[in-house]
Amino acid sequence: MRTVFSRIVLAASTALMLTGGVALAQDVIQTRKAGFEDYKKAMGEIKDAVGKGDLAAIGPVTDRIDAFAARIPSLFPPGSDKGKTAAKEVIWANFPDFTAKAQGLQASAQALKVAAASGDKAATAKAFGTMADSCKACHQRYRSE
Repeated sequence: MRTVFSRIVLAASTALMLTGGVALAQDVIQTRKAGFEDYKKAMGEIKDAVGKGDLAAIGPVTDRIDAFAARIPSLFPPGSDKGKTAAKEVIWANFPDFTAKAQGLQASAQALKVAAASGDKAATAKAFGTMADSCKACHQRYRSE
């Protein structure tokens, strides 16, 4: 009798861990989707600010991008490739490169902040283009469209 009870408890525990893992993966997918939506919004805010010549507005927005870029690798833990996600499996097979691309985004956000603080609109527009290119480089390899 005790063996049957032990097996039931073990089976229930395993099922709970497996479904809990799926729930956690879905939570991280939702978190990263929200982060990328805010990132997309931030890119629009920067584009508008550059267009208007309001370079002072760019610094706080690049701070948001910088902070998000630093979190990107942690938003792709193993197992979070299942469910409603555009993330390609190659992310986990080549995680060091994926992490380097996130760091590149972070560096380009910091460079954009410096350019905007200089007051040089042309340098700011160029730095914005560089940051946009870092997005494209990651999406081309690691995101299903």
